[in-house]
Order: sequence, then C-alpha cells, then structure tokens
Amino acid sequence: MINSAWLRSPDNRLKLLVLAFAILLLPFIALSFFTFPTTDDYCHTLTVNDMGYWAYQKHYWLTWSGRYIGTLISSTQPLTYGSYFGYKLAPAILILIYVHAFITFAKAITNNRFPAWQTTLLAFLLLFVFIAEMPSVAGYFYWYTGYYYTIADIGTLYLLSYFFRHYNTLSTRDIALLSVGIILLVGMNEYTLVWLVILSGSLFFFKSIIDKKLQSRLLILCLIALAFGILSVTAPGNAARADSGLYPTPLKYNLLFAIKNSFVWEMHNFSKMAPALCVLTLVLIPFACQLYNSKKEGEFVFLSVHPALSLLVFAGCLYLSYFPSYWSIAEPPNLRGQCVINFWTLIGWTFNVFVLTFYALKKGLITPVINLGALGWVVGLYFLSLYMSNFNYRSAWSDLLTGRAARFNKEMVARTALVLNTKEAQVTVPKLKNVPYTILIAGEEWDPAWASMEVNNGCAEWYFKKKFFYK
Repeated sequence: MINSAWLRSPDNRLKLLVLAFAILLLPFIALSFFTFPTTDDYCHTLTVNDMGYWAYQKHYWLTWSGRYIGTLISSTQPLTYGSYFGYKLAPAILILIYVHAFITFAKAITNNRFPAWQTTLLAFLLLFVFIAEMPSVAGYFYWYTGYYYTIADIGTLYLLSYFFRHYNTLSTRDIALLSVGIILLVGMNEYTLVWLVILSGSLFFFKSIIDKKLQSRLLILCLIALAFGILSVTAPGNAARADSGLYPTPLKYNLLFAIKNSFVWEMHNFSKMAPALCVLTLVLIPFACQLYNSKKEGEFVFLSVHPALSLLVFAGCLYLSYFPSYWSIAEPPNLRGQCVINFWTLIGWTFNVFVLTFYALKKGLITPVINLGALGWVVGLYFLSLYMSNFNYRSAWSDLLTGRAARFNKEMVARTALVLNTKEAQVTVPKLKNVPYTILIAGEEWDPAWASMEVNNGCAEWYFKKKFFYK
C-alpha cells in the first residue's frame, strides 16, 4: 500500500496521475487500431473521388449542410487516399490531443498557479467526467465523418485557453487570432455555433454596460461570430436537408412544440450529468479557493463576473442548444451533437463553480476550503465506482479484452476482400458476428458497418458499386 508520506510528494502524485491517465485512455487508444470506415465514410469518399475536393464542398453547401469547415474535415477521408490505416490512426491521435487540450485549459483557467500535479488532476477529472457522460463514444471518437464535432470541442478548449490568458490585455493580434478561431469553430457544427455566438455577444453586451464603455475589441469578436453564424445557418443545404423526406413530420417549425420539448430534453439530459457534476464540484471548490487566496491584483478578471449573469448565459446557451434541432426537424439532437452539448455543459459548469466560489469568498459568504479532508476519500470512491459501473468504460475494456474488437476488424477485412473479389453486381455478405459498441454505432434494423439500401443510405453499396445481401 502506498503510505501517506509517499503521497505527500508532488512528484509522486504526478506519477500517480500519469498512471491514471494511462489506465483511463489505454482501452480507447488500443481500440482505435481495430476501427474501420463505416456508413457515411464511404459516401463522402465516393463524392470526393467523383467530384473532386472543392466541388464536394460546393455540393454539400447547396444540398446538405452549412458546416463550411465540417465539410472540409469530412472530405479528408483516408479512404480517398486508399488508406484503411488512417481510420485507425486518427482516433488515437485525437484522443491524445484531447489530453493536451484539457491540460492547456486547466493551466489557463488557473493561470499556471497550481503545481503540475494539481493541474494534471483538474484536467484528468474533466476528461474523466466527459468520457463517462458521453452518449456515443463510437460516433464521437471513432467515426471519421463525425470529427467536425470532436475537433470543434478540442479547438474550443484551445480557444478558451488563449482567451483566458490574454483577457486583460487583448491586443490587435489577439483579436485577429481569436477571430480566426471563431470563424473555424462556428463552421464546424450548429451547437458550437450557438454557444460561441451567444457567449461572444453576451460578453460584449454585459461588459460594455458594466464598464459604461463600448468594448470595441469584443464587438469585433461578436460581429464575426454572428456574421459567420448567419452564413452557416442560412446555407441552402440546411434548408434542403430540413425539407427533405428524411424528416416527414408536421411538427417541424412548430414554435410551441420546439419551446416545450427543448426545455424537457434539456432537463432530461442535464439530470443525467448532474450526479457527476455535483461530485466534481466538491473538487473544484477547493481549487477555486486556492486561486482566490493566491490571486494578485488584476488576476482572474474573467472569473469576476457576477454569478447571476454567468448562470443566466449558461442556462440560455444550454437551452438554445436544443431549440434549433426541435425547430427544424422536430427531433432531439443526434448523439454526436449531444456529445458537444455535454462538453459545453461540463465546461460551463466548471466555469460557473469558479465564478460562484470567487463571488462567495469576496462577499464573505463562505470560508475558504483548501482541501476536502476525509470527504476526499468519499469523492475518490465515487469516481472509482463510476469508472467500474459506467457503460463507456466497461464496454471499452470488454471490447478490448474479449477480443470482440479484433474479431470485428478481421470480419471487416474479410468482407472487403470478398466484395472486391466478386465480379458480379450482387454479393452476399456475412452478417456481423462481433459488434464492439465502443467503436461501432450499432443499429438493430440495419448492418451497423454497411447499411443496406433497403433500410438506410447504402453508402458502402454505392462506394463498391455492388448490391449487398446479408446472410
């Protein structure tokens, strides 16, 4: 057993956290090397191959989506270069970058005031909770076509980190770099768009009122976010998709339906995250108290916002994350979109805990809490039990250790060889016997890797130019 004297060493604590990161990420990185292109990956590959890279962008802008950066990402399919290995390498790289992004964010929000082990602990807990509360690990980490959600969240962490570090002295260069970041992120998906437009607008509006001075630099960020948000939302492809036969419901564009169900779904999903967020708060409060006690004049100005305003903006952004989906297609966000919403919920919750703690300490409403004492063991046991019981973590280890993911990869290699070696226009394909939930979006009504034309979009059939029958 590790004794308390050993644990008191900052270097030893850092070593334990590095080990914890390794254990946390090991199954997800290892599973990356058993992934395979699925469903829409084949459609995007085929479109790029047939139309060319830039004609592809125009096609999707006019017929499907206003995600002008999202389509740039989805059109870089490794299969367009004949690489299946790219689908295995990409998620491993993204997961490692995610670690760096969370550590960068933890350093920025704490202004590098913590020793390395505390910064690493904060980053670890944020990533731990996020993975645990992720509704679709497969769609978020392993589906290449969905990476405009994943990369947007990674980019958001870097954007916020840069903003926190330079908040007090925003120069022309800083505004230019932040503007480029906003343009890129707004063009990746609708959920990131909503948050960045509202946050930038709220920051400009409330700070101008509080300081009784027009914040011209923040106005630039606000206008850029708004302009490119409008550009994305009004793209012809968005209207074409909403009006297509994919969403045949009379509830589309029903204002009362959208208002009501957005609120209901927001409460439903937030309640699922609430237990983990509340326990995380017990760790965040001592962090915030340490920062407040050690801060110098002019530090952490971005955390000095009145909590009423901060919570109002947070709640408003969270609600409006759901509204566009119910308004345009009368359905809740897809699971990949919900991953982005959960990401913002985690970041917004963390920010507001720091804001509320700073405010309470300033007003003398609470006494500083520097450590959890015996409660720390309770928090540790909760997170350990969450790790042992959480579906995302359990399924990852199960898919890896049982060999299910490896067998799936072998099945897909054999399937591909069978289709390529068949000269006829029709081919009978064996049904999948191994469905690893961590790396494959499973569906009961269609083949989760190669959806057939009778019940889904038939992307693999179009790509291979053959009709599939499953036995």
